Amino acid sequence: MKTEICILCPYGIDPGLVSKASALAPGTVRVVIPPRDAEKAARYGANLIHTVEDLPPDEGQVALWLKEKILNWGSTVVLAPATVFMRNVMPRLAHHLKAGLTADCTQLQLEGEKLIQTRPAFGNSLMATIRTCSPIQMATVRTGVFPPEEKKILNPTVSREAFHLSEGSVTLRALLRDTEGAPLSQAEIVVAGGVGIGSREGFQKLERLANQWGGALAATRGAVDAGFAPYACQVGMTGVTVCPKVYLAVGISGAVQHLAGMSGSEKVIAVNSDPKAPIFDYADLGIVADWETVIDQLLEE
Repeated sequence: MKTEICILCPYGIDPGLVSKASALAPGTVRVVIPPRDAEKAARYGANLIHTVEDLPPDEGQVALWLKEKILNWGSTVVLAPATVFMRNVMPRLAHHLKAGLTADCTQLQLEGEKLIQTRPAFGNSLMATIRTCSPIQMATVRTGVFPPEEKKILNPTVSREAFHLSEGSVTLRALLRDTEGAPLSQAEIVVAGGVGIGSREGFQKLERLANQWGGALAATRGAVDAGFAPYACQVGMTGVTVCPKVYLAVGISGAVQHLAGMSGSEKVIAVNSDPKAPIFDYADLGIVADWETVIDQLLEE
């Protein structure tokens, strides 16, 4: 019996995760995605496509709804990108399915019907290999760790799923974006700031530059903890993993935890007033200067 992999991306597809699943179990990849992503899902190897929209912000209700769907479908491996929302949904779903769950995986393999999951441990100093013993195996995967590879399915099965909202603890009043521009995990240009930016106003300036370039704003954990940027912008071991074409690191020292989330960037440009900052060891281009002077000039250009 072939292992069926179900990928949960109800707010936006992760093409790299879909193509990785297709490489592991070709012809048995099921996805839950927004309607706009149906064609893209087929392009990267999904043959069973379920579209859904207007999901509530209540992670508990979404988990209960997904439980019934997954049990009906008979999926034995359930994956999701490690976004903020799915990090809250997947533990609840694992509880309902009585399934083992591994978080923030960076590599996946199949040995027969067993999913072999790899993730960093002990401050990224070693990699842990995990096998799940439950009948349904679940994992969240860091965004951006698998490069998208096209494996087009010519005649996928596409169906629309309706979410029936029951009485819950959260009422949707409005759905707001944390930032404008491209989603961070999919952005080809990322403008990232560290504690050295010093204020929310400084990050607003970085965000204007990111929007001008059609990119996304990012931040270090220190900057997020200081309240300069929202958690959705955090890049690093405890945040989002990105692999853009250009990563502009502004006022970032270059701690190992942050580098773990952006080491796949094609080009890294660092701006820092400290010429001995570790970030310069990883940068393709380094600018030793006051960050605000450089960003002001870029905004003018």
